[in-house]
Amino acid sequence: MRVFIFYAGSFGERVIGNLVNFRNFCASCGDTCVYCRDVPSLCYGGNIIGVYEFKGNLPSYIDDAAPYLPEVLPAHDVTIVINAHPDILMAIPELAAKAGSKALIVPVEEPKWMPPGLGQQLAEKCGKLSLEFAAPKPFCALAEQGEVIARFVREFRIGRPRIEVEVAGGEITAARVLCSAPCGSTYFVAQKLKRRSVKDEGALNEVISGAHHAYPCTASMERDAELKDTILHKAGYIIREEVWRGIVEFCERSKDSKNKHCSGQI
Repeated sequence: MRVFIFYAGSFGERVIGNLVNFRNFCASCGDTCVYCRDVPSLCYGGNIIGVYEFKGNLPSYIDDAAPYLPEVLPAHDVTIVINAHPDILMAIPELAAKAGSKALIVPVEEPKWMPPGLGQQLAEKCGKLSLEFAAPKPFCALAEQGEVIARFVREFRIGRPRIEVEVAGGEITAARVLCSAPCGSTYFVAQKLKRRSVKDEGALNEVISGAHHAYPCTASMERDAELKDTILHKAGYIIREEVWRGIVEFCERSKDSKNKHCSGQI
């Protein structure tokens, strides 16, 4: 599956870095790094067919987006647009469709990235062009949907986090990332879970939140009208839910979970 990425700003760089999996991409663990990401299969650089960065100060309103976009795009399957000017964003579906793209993903990490009404306009335009469309808020809320986007999530292993957890004696003994937040934070959170007790829900939630913030999560702390909360808080809720999902799933499939592994704490 081939991907083309439009982006502006540091979050786009982080997503690309996570997909390419530079050796020093994640430095959050510092001297205690165990190189958990040092896995060749996590490098998707060969699948990124092109990258286009929006640069410079753009005017508030753009009548003609063409000068700010490439004339043509290389053939690809999924188009990702991160932090684009709204007027430029509306011109991308047609450009992507001409390149054979079958899906448009527009993550929203700040409320201003997707002004009210713009998402609906994009969805309608994509529908007319037979493009699947998703605007996850935040990017780590991206779930498997449709045919193409679901395949993208499975193959690139990014979207809503999924963590496989093992528990023994009431403590987490292993945590393996099945699907990472697009920024890569899930790997750091997984490392911080090891040897943590599942007996105190509040304490474990503090560990999860602390790791999520420390990575750090860069989603906006501005209140979002649709979420009625901040996007950063939403991202925090997602990773906490998924860690506990992993714990519960382990306990449910463990034959003697009540007495030995989870100690009846879930």
